[in-house]
Amino acid sequence: MAAYDVLFQPLQIRNLTIRNRFLSTSHEPGYVLAGDITDRYVAYQAEKAKGGIGLTQFGGATAVSAENSFYYGQINGSVDKVIPQFRRMAAAIHQHGAHCTVQLTHGGRRERWDLTNWLPTFSPSPLREIIHGTFPATMEDHDIKRTIENYAAAATRVREGDVDGVEISCQAGTLIEQFWSPAMNHRTDGYGGPLSNRMRFGLDILAAVRRRLGDDYVIGIRMPGDEMLKGGLTQEDCLTIASTYAGSGLIDFISVVGGQASDYKSEARIWPTMWVPSAARLPLAKAIRDEVQGKVKIFHATRITDAATAEHALKSGAVDMVGMTRVFIADPHYANKLKAGEEENIRPCVGVGYCVDRAIRGIDALCAHNVATSREATIPQNVAPAAVKKKVVIVGGGPAGMEAARVSARRGHEVVLFEAGEQLGGQLLLAARATWRREISGITAWLARQMEILNVDVRLNTFAEADEVLAETPDAVIIATGGLPNLGRFEGVDLAVSAWDVLSGQTSVGGVVLIADENGTASVASTAEFAAAKGACVHIVTPDREFGREIGGTNLGAHMTELYKHDVAIETDSRLVALRREGNGLIATVENTYSEKRREIPVDLVIGDNGTLPNDDVYTALKPLSRNLGEVDLRALADAREQTIVNNGEGRFVLYKVGDAWSSRNLHAAMLDAARLTHPL
Repeated sequence: MAAYDVLFQPLQIRNLTIRNRFLSTSHEPGYVLAGDITDRYVAYQAEKAKGGIGLTQFGGATAVSAENSFYYGQINGSVDKVIPQFRRMAAAIHQHGAHCTVQLTHGGRRERWDLTNWLPTFSPSPLREIIHGTFPATMEDHDIKRTIENYAAAATRVREGDVDGVEISCQAGTLIEQFWSPAMNHRTDGYGGPLSNRMRFGLDILAAVRRRLGDDYVIGIRMPGDEMLKGGLTQEDCLTIASTYAGSGLIDFISVVGGQASDYKSEARIWPTMWVPSAARLPLAKAIRDEVQGKVKIFHATRITDAATAEHALKSGAVDMVGMTRVFIADPHYANKLKAGEEENIRPCVGVGYCVDRAIRGIDALCAHNVATSREATIPQNVAPAAVKKKVVIVGGGPAGMEAARVSARRGHEVVLFEAGEQLGGQLLLAARATWRREISGITAWLARQMEILNVDVRLNTFAEADEVLAETPDAVIIATGGLPNLGRFEGVDLAVSAWDVLSGQTSVGGVVLIADENGTASVASTAEFAAAKGACVHIVTPDREFGREIGGTNLGAHMTELYKHDVAIETDSRLVALRREGNGLIATVENTYSEKRREIPVDLVIGDNGTLPNDDVYTALKPLSRNLGEVDLRALADAREQTIVNNGEGRFVLYKVGDAWSSRNLHAAMLDAARLTHPL
């Protein structure tokens, strides 16, 4: 712990003393209902406070005006009814010794007109943004005046809500940044033209907020250190903005990001996945901290995922507080575990990006592999011991099987885990072989280490059948055997191979490779990148109207960048209907799903991906011997309550399927199946 002492030093900002340097930066996880804070949202933030965080900035992109659409599930900060909601949230956070701020945001053109109040979007200029697709109304003088007042009124509600501070969003391409950026502001009046004019709108807002809140209240901004946008703000521009705003006396901190979010590639840069190296934007924060020379405190968060990097960020003088936002989604108790010397028990953030990808689609943010986060009411972060010790047998050592084993062992049960392969990990072992997604192996590495710590009886290289399971005289059996590749239903499917064959190295790639995508997930994108990097000429066909329909924005931006870098051809609205051998090659017949016109394509290899089919032979064999005959009470499962179905009075054990052994879904679904069955077991 001594090596990380700097992370636990308090920080003073005006009259606010924050207990340590751990920061969860502003984000909108989508746990609101029609703009109102819910019990789920309060529990989510309170858990981080309970876990030892110093400052949590809730209410990311809290709406300030009637035209704001709550597109990402934001809090409605434009009405007085939010004040008691703020008080309730602040009390839950303060109860555990942490502090909190709220971020106020006007999205400008980053809104939808056809949601909430059906009002136009507004921006300094009528320029359409790709992500939201709206054509904003150009703000007139009265719109500017109204918005300034809206910010001041919303900030007053934050203070009246017992929140410790307010952050004004000038980032991610929201309204104030739209005024700053020459790529988004083409005005010729006093709010356009030279940078000094473009900074005026934000300064006017901050002046109004400071007048309303007084000199004793903490106010900050979040801004880019470089827009990373052609024709946008350069790093020098951002340094000028930071210096001007810090020197105004209106703010106490600057939270620095890199980039903006006006298209999919930009989303992949500002909220990066494992596609971007650790702490890649830290130099931007340091440059601003050097520029402002101590006038304000500097916050920063972008892929800082471990204590050593966080310590470096502080000791190198880059920041005053370290934002580890997604780390606290992966493990809200990170700070307390680190302080207690329990680093091995910290569930890692590996940069999957599932949380952000869901949030920017307007649905609830979830961690890819910590399914308890935001579900604390039914799945506690800390596993409680069971009243009665049981024998639990798990077949399959992928992430779902290991999570079932981890929770069962934490409950105090005796656990046996059978795995047919020579190592634990399941499908994630293959996913980790695909180019930039290698860090996903951190999930299985952590789970595998938990098996050791918890003394789970892991039996590798054991293809368990019914007899082996029954020999353990189990009280509960969980089948986590995953799925088997489903190549598709086209004629000649036996001539195709799976993505697993390619990623595992069983099938070499070269020449012309056709991928028949009936899945829409990262599996196809990763396999295409893998094959293209090996020198293959890759062509993807999918019947979907868009490629990667199941891939969220930050990952899609990364994948599309890599695919086009390798000249991968992508054809939508088409599917592979037949495959035949001709000479030394193959002929693929592709059909347009609308016109039904067909054409033939000579190829060297076809990869089919239509999800997986359950690998459930052992389940089928055990089903008639089980007490529940494999049946699950779905309502109880959804609520993470105990399963009580008895269909066979002579059955000695209960039997369940999880993950792809049940249905072809994703990592989070598999982990959730396991957690909801074992927490009440």
